[in-house]
Amino acid sequence: MTDNKGIDDAVLTADEIDMLADITNPISKEKQFFILIVDDDPIMRESLRELLAIYDMNCTLAEDGQQALEYLNSDYFDLILLDLEMPKINGFQVMKEIQIHYSETDVIILSGEDSFENARKAWHMGAQDFLKKPYNPSELIELIHNIKEKRRLNSEKIAKMLDKSTRSDVDKTLMELEDIIHNEKLTFAHEIINSSPSVAFLWKSISDGHVQFVSENVINVLGYTAEEFYIGKVIYKDIIHPEDVEQFIEEIEKVNTSTNFKHKPYRVITKCGVVKWIEHSSSMLRDKQGNIEYYQGIIIDITERELSRQKMFQKQTILEHIAHHDVLTKLPNRLLLMDRLQQAIKNAQRTKKHLALLYIDLDKFKPINDSLGHAAGDEVLITVAKRLRKNVRTVDTIARIGGDEFIILMESISNVQDVKAMAEKLNYSLRQSIHWNAHELFVTSSIGISLAPDDGNTPEELMKKADIAMYQSKEKDGNTFQFYYA
Repeated sequence: MTDNKGIDDAVLTADEIDMLADITNPISKEKQFFILIVDDDPIMRESLRELLAIYDMNCTLAEDGQQALEYLNSDYFDLILLDLEMPKINGFQVMKEIQIHYSETDVIILSGEDSFENARKAWHMGAQDFLKKPYNPSELIELIHNIKEKRRLNSEKIAKMLDKSTRSDVDKTLMELEDIIHNEKLTFAHEIINSSPSVAFLWKSISDGHVQFVSENVINVLGYTAEEFYIGKVIYKDIIHPEDVEQFIEEIEKVNTSTNFKHKPYRVITKCGVVKWIEHSSSMLRDKQGNIEYYQGIIIDITERELSRQKMFQKQTILEHIAHHDVLTKLPNRLLLMDRLQQAIKNAQRTKKHLALLYIDLDKFKPINDSLGHAAGDEVLITVAKRLRKNVRTVDTIARIGGDEFIILMESISNVQDVKAMAEKLNYSLRQSIHWNAHELFVTSSIGISLAPDDGNTPEELMKKADIAMYQSKEKDGNTFQFYYA
């Protein structure tokens, strides 16, 4: 006879409960999240890996659809970031296999081909979302976090099924604890202090560092015993990190003028040489006449929290850089350019000086990209970026605003001849050959120039007029420059 009992009524052994709890309980153990990046462009693959590494995500890279299917056949992945246009096996063919054999894996499409038909077909085949290259890093991270959250909630549903099996153990533990308390098996004043993560100090003179009292749990934080502090074998001030001693001494002076003083976090070196971050609060105990009798302090080990804060700051810094720079050339992107241009216009108005905007579009770039592929095109763009950096002034801004289009922002221009000389130098530099594999590649540049305040006093006006001048250069068969004229 078939057993129709549901999981709520099933009897689980202790080992089975532990095993399921490890798999499903998001509190006891966070499940790792595995991502497969599939793209035939190596630079795009690596940039995605670098972005996701900031968020501690595990990534495997596949260079095409065929390799992606090989990985799927041998490993498990929660999410695939999938390009559509690839040689051998394209993205749609990969999605078809996922539908049939790997339905538990989620898919986000990252593609330069964003036609409605492609998007409709991808969604019909089960894609979670469709982002056009170049993608917005913040938008991609948000999508991935949403998928992770959905999976976490599904895991919690299973975890709740285990709750009935484990609740009796929790109740038993609480009863035992209550019995200990009621029977006064703990001497609270002593045990609470020494089992606390914080360490209590009492100083007669905080400046010399000799302690009158220190809680026994100091050994857990600093590695030294309370006895070593009492006999003067170790002085607290001496274990502060050399780079933070000056800060500590300056703040000690402030304790005299404050009832309660919270120090800035600082580092100490433990007995075994480990560097830890400390949070320290100090206060004074006065006698009846108001004289300082003792200083008391509480220190807490905040190493984990401080390192997490530093790591988060690093993540924010890197993400901020990614959001304002082109992934391929590492140059500022349009967003950062427009901000700098706005500031440059204000500065020019204040100083009564001129600025120039050089709009550069490469000639003969598309045939290289179409005939030799993305790798050759990427090499051309990277080389162009290097040559621009080499030829412009250090105070100038170079930006890639998309495709094969670049902008040079020149501030504090003395005269138009300086701008003309720059344009001529750039035209010459960019038409030099570029060697890639066995090929010798050639591009030239069409440059359009607008000036402020002559051609406008807003970023939009200057960009538009430089763009018009660039097309006027194109009409002259390129490899030249043109100032804007109405």
